[in-house]
Amino acid sequence: MVGTKMMRGNGWLTQFGLMAFAAFVAVLFVAGPADAQRRRDKEQKTEGRVLSTEVGEAIIKAQEALAEEPPQNNVAVAVLSKLLAKPKLTPYERAISYQIRGQANYGAGNVKGTIRDWESAINTGALNQGEIDGLSPNIGQLYIAEGEYVKGANILEKWLRTGGKANDRIHLMIAQAWLQADAYRKALPHGEAAFRMANPKKKKHFDILNYVYHELKMPGKQAKLLEQEVSIWPDDKKIWRAIASLKQQANKSREAFEVNKIMYLNGMLSKERELLALAQYYSYYEVPFRGASILEREMNAGRVSKGKKNLELLANMWRQAREYDRAIPVLTAAANIAADGGLYEKLGEAYYSEEQYDKAETSFRKAISKGIKKPGNAYVLIANSLYERDRPRDAIKEFKKAAQYPYSRKTANGWIRFINGEFEVARKQAEFKFQVKLDECKNQQDRKKRMGAEFLEGVGEISAECVTMLAENDAKEKAKKAARKAKAS
Repeated sequence: MVGTKMMRGNGWLTQFGLMAFAAFVAVLFVAGPADAQRRRDKEQKTEGRVLSTEVGEAIIKAQEALAEEPPQNNVAVAVLSKLLAKPKLTPYERAISYQIRGQANYGAGNVKGTIRDWESAINTGALNQGEIDGLSPNIGQLYIAEGEYVKGANILEKWLRTGGKANDRIHLMIAQAWLQADAYRKALPHGEAAFRMANPKKKKHFDILNYVYHELKMPGKQAKLLEQEVSIWPDDKKIWRAIASLKQQANKSREAFEVNKIMYLNGMLSKERELLALAQYYSYYEVPFRGASILEREMNAGRVSKGKKNLELLANMWRQAREYDRAIPVLTAAANIAADGGLYEKLGEAYYSEEQYDKAETSFRKAISKGIKKPGNAYVLIANSLYERDRPRDAIKEFKKAAQYPYSRKTANGWIRFINGEFEVARKQAEFKFQVKLDECKNQQDRKKRMGAEFLEGVGEISAECVTMLAENDAKEKAKKAARKAKAS
């Protein structure tokens, strides 16, 4: 954007005024003294813009000092200062002397002296409008170079209003000056003018205008500007990041996501935080498999660290994608370095989803031993793991542990009722089967009694199983009778 200090140098000075003046002086004094005098006399009659011989000779001496290699700026300043100390100089002679001394002061690095001299030249009243217009933009630029931004910008704007022909560089300088003064509204038209006039457009034209739009809260124009800029410099990561940020600020997070995808595909995302943000974008927009794949690849490449937090993010994304088999090794690594049991709990859930119930039980028990926020939920899942392995009575024990916690009590008690219901159904089924078999045995016994010794071989026999069942049943009946008799007595 805009720097905090203005640059100095000849590049900021439109020196056509000085060059034109130097050419004028050279022509004026190349001719012999007589010719020069005749010319001065003619100018005196017409405009009064003449130089005396003494003044002319001093100016030539100053010009010769400036023409040396390297230029003898201090010599020229001394010559012209001595000349300007004379009381009888005409306004025109003073104007010429101030202009050349200003040029010498600039060459000597005395910018403040240059400004004073050129303003003094204008204040003599001897310069025509064209000459004033030649000096004004240079004075304005020098004020800006010296940090007097408002004064310099006002001078340049006045020059423009009076017909000054600016280019993109002048408008850009005025815009920078107003930005340094925090006058963003005043900088806006100049930033836009510089952008329109620039051909070809350079980064500085985009940067100034982008900064103005940002400060003036003009996101629409800023977005269009950035899109135009990135079309010229598609490999500039800063521009893409600015576009993504702008989209995010405008609540266009999906578009910001698309910009980040383009950056990743173009190899612009290399920092860990950038890659993590991209993976989280994928997760947020229900594409966790792609996000997890990128994150895993970047971890393997060493650009994303394998710390607990990052491993947990990767595992969660695999779980979100229902890729539990891929989540398990990641969760195992993360759980082993975690201080609490939270990740072991997630590992148990992953094993449970993969129907690896024995490993799920082990993980849940480790989670409880290391400490988790809601152990009752883990006990429920331990019980479920046992139930799935046909250990309902062991499951009830774990459900009873879960029932001790308010948040898991309802679920645990529901499961306990369900399993006990299954036990009751099994009991009744067993009783029914036993009764059917007992009735069959009683039929065999009755048939044997009716037939006596006249039965055929194999007919009327009582099976060994029935002999046992009948004996047990007789014993039960006798026990019941004895109990009733004892109760009645």
